[in-house]
Amino acid sequence: MRRLSFLPLSLLLLAPAAARAEVTNRIVLRINEQIATLRDYEVRRQDLTRDIARRPNMNPEERTRLLEQVPALVFRDLFQELLLESRAQQIGVEVQRTQIDSTIANMKENFGIKTDEDFRQALAQSGMTEPQLRTQLEKQLRIRDLMDREVRSRIKLNEEDLRRYYRKNEEQFREPEQVHPREVVVLDEGGLPTAEERARVAEQIRQAVAGGQDLAAAVAELQPKGITNNVVDLGWVTQGDLDPTLRDTAWKLAPGEISAPVAGRGGLHLIQMIERRASRIPPFAEVAQQIEAREQERVYSEEFAKYLAELEKKSLIVAEPPQEAAGFRELISRPVADRLELAPAQSAPATPTPAEAPAPPPVR
Repeated sequence: MRRLSFLPLSLLLLAPAAARAEVTNRIVLRINEQIATLRDYEVRRQDLTRDIARRPNMNPEERTRLLEQVPALVFRDLFQELLLESRAQQIGVEVQRTQIDSTIANMKENFGIKTDEDFRQALAQSGMTEPQLRTQLEKQLRIRDLMDREVRSRIKLNEEDLRRYYRKNEEQFREPEQVHPREVVVLDEGGLPTAEERARVAEQIRQAVAGGQDLAAAVAELQPKGITNNVVDLGWVTQGDLDPTLRDTAWKLAPGEISAPVAGRGGLHLIQMIERRASRIPPFAEVAQQIEAREQERVYSEEFAKYLAELEKKSLIVAEPPQEAAGFRELISRPVADRLELAPAQSAPATPTPAEAPAPPPVR
């Protein structure tokens, strides 16, 4: 054991800082030749925490739940990344400079960045330099290439499998009843000062259309005076798409029929039904691509989980996560559910996606 009493005073004064650096640089994860330090973990934890805290329109309970999971999520991602980086190095996956150049060019185009100086400023606002971005992109592209070679190549789907799923789950693809209405509104703040006058004009429009006149023709002289708005085609809608005030009235109409005036937002609404579409189950041909995309995602998730398990068995792994991240393995080993069977609010565990660099903010 080294005796500090023999160290120069200047080194003794520096010892606390050195100790802190030693703690920060402590290796928390080693997978074969790849390592991650406590500093790597902390930087990512801080970044993810900040990202979740800034996300707009997030339910407070969901935000709290995600923030509680941040430590385990970050260490899980570190674990997977090092496992994949090690494998990519073993089989010699290389990323060409031209691939990185092309990815950066696409980023500039997507964000409307015209000059290199504007790009550097945008990166600086994200706390990043171009060399750092290139390093990050190289890792992401290398992992994407590895996934294409060793995971996506395992996915084999045939039409009969897709048809079998369709037959078993036909009701899942049922489309609700839809209607195609149009409407016109006798405006509260239009050219008629009293409610009685507005009701009288609305009834006159209804009677004209019921007698065979086109709705647009029935209001042609009223709209320029501000008494009504233009006729609005609402397109195909379901019950949930319509204002509750108007929904029940609209849903009772037969094609061609016009409703009695209905008080609603902005005035008296007159709704005319153009056509209706009954609830139906679309044929296989109409949903085949949707089923294939979801099945590919499901099978990919399953194969990715198997692939990670295979790599882990073949690797030398020493994991010493911070206490707060001790449950990271639960996120790795969690069973991958069939996404086609999940409710919309649920999702399967995250898996690597094609290289996506963080978006630089717009240049000001």
